[in-house]
Amino acid sequence: MSEHPQTIQIFLPSGDPQGIRTAAITTRIVQVIEIPRVRLETFLAMPEAGFVGVYVLFGENEQTAAPMAYVG
Repeated sequence: MSEHPQTIQIFLPSGDPQGIRTAAITTRIVQVIEIPRVRLETFLAMPEAGFVGVYVLFGENEQTAAPMAYVG
């Protein structure tokens, strides 16, 4: 595997590292946005909420407490 250095840029829109976080490889057009459940309403007011994308919801199975993920 050849080495290909890359830079990942992390942006904190509110300045809070526990809030909404965006990450991007500076030479690509893809972006990851991490949204804590308690900040979902804040995210929905952001322009990025209207972009096309894939989302992943993480949680626990209510009956077994096993970790779960839903991809949509």
